[in-house]
Amino acid sequence: MSKFIINIIFIFVFTYGFAQDTILPANDSIKKEQKFGFRIGLDLSRPIVQLIQKQEVGFEITGDYRLAKNWYAAAEIGYASEPGKEDFITYHTNGSYAKLGFNYNTYENWTGLNNEVYVGLRYGFSTFNQQLISYTTTDLDHYFGDQTYTPNLKYTGLNGHWAELNVGLKVEVMKNLFLTTSIQFKKLISSKQPDNFSNLYIPGFNKVLLNNNGFGFNYTVAYLIPFYKK
Repeated sequence: MSKFIINIIFIFVFTYGFAQDTILPANDSIKKEQKFGFRIGLDLSRPIVQLIQKQEVGFEITGDYRLAKNWYAAAEIGYASEPGKEDFITYHTNGSYAKLGFNYNTYENWTGLNNEVYVGLRYGFSTFNQQLISYTTTDLDHYFGDQTYTPNLKYTGLNGHWAELNVGLKVEVMKNLFLTTSIQFKKLISSKQPDNFSNLYIPGFNKVLLNNNGFGFNYTVAYLIPFYKK
């Protein structure tokens, strides 16, 4: 019995040692290449709204270029035409804008994927015109009643500057074809506005809220033009 047990132990030790010698970590032979290039896109939300509302809304073209593994130079240019109506004011704004900055991809892709969960910063600039169509003055004593005036005044040469925090998601749905959705928080830095009338809407910034804050959203389809792999 002792001899039998010793033989079993010897066989176990020999087998374990042989396995340790033969099972070695394999070298990774898969080349993990990533595409570098220029990606150009179009904001789909604007033409959809334009078709539904049957009126001019504008457009936005997006672009980014990959600088490093997770860093992208990014830009947006566009045009906006926005009819606005507040409680006592009716107006219309139209003009062009540009935004420049960068994105950082926080998502670690599996091999072969090019998706992004990114944060970015932008500097935005807009030049535009604004038309004051009508406004209403209220009579607090209710003696003369509220009065509505239609001056139809047009103010030109207006502008706005702002900073923007951008958070978004890019998904490659087909080879080199991406769908992107993002939200933006904006802070107005400065603006040129008419006397006795504020800039209620700025193209690219959107509606100016309290404390000169603003928000935005877009849904973009984009195509990557790969220049090389790295």
